[in-house]
Amino acid sequence: MGSTLKMLVFASMLAAITGYAQKGIGEPKGVAEEAIPVALIELNGTVEEVKEGPCTYTVGESTSGIHLLVMTENKEVANVHLGPTWAISIWVEGMEEGQNVSMIVFRTSNLPTNHYIAKELEWDGQKAQIRDGYLKPFWAGRYGKEVW
Repeated sequence: MGSTLKMLVFASMLAAITGYAQKGIGEPKGVAEEAIPVALIELNGTVEEVKEGPCTYTVGESTSGIHLLVMTENKEVANVHLGPTWAISIWVEGMEEGQNVSMIVFRTSNLPTNHYIAKELEWDGQKAQIRDGYLKPFWAGRYGKEVW
């Protein structure tokens, strides 16, 4: 009886620790897995910065992601989440401050104001299709499970 109680306490502690260890504060599953209806938004502007580093709003387990900081036509800076560094870096190679960019983006309820997630990007005659029509990112593996 005592060992059963100890195992129960141990399992509860392990579950609690695992919950705190999850990366980010985004939704537990992405919009592609949950089939959450979102509005697609067209944003146009000028690249202020291509930023690489940790993202607190990720659903996946990547330790580093790429964001674009874009000055929109409304003179607001939009923080556009692109995806994990390992999957996205080749797409934004050569993109630099001052370039015009057109984007199709969307938002989720957990994102702060002026934060978006990219679906498509177009700049200098190049086009990057980051997510499909169901908003599933190209780096996601089978059944919507991320491989990163």
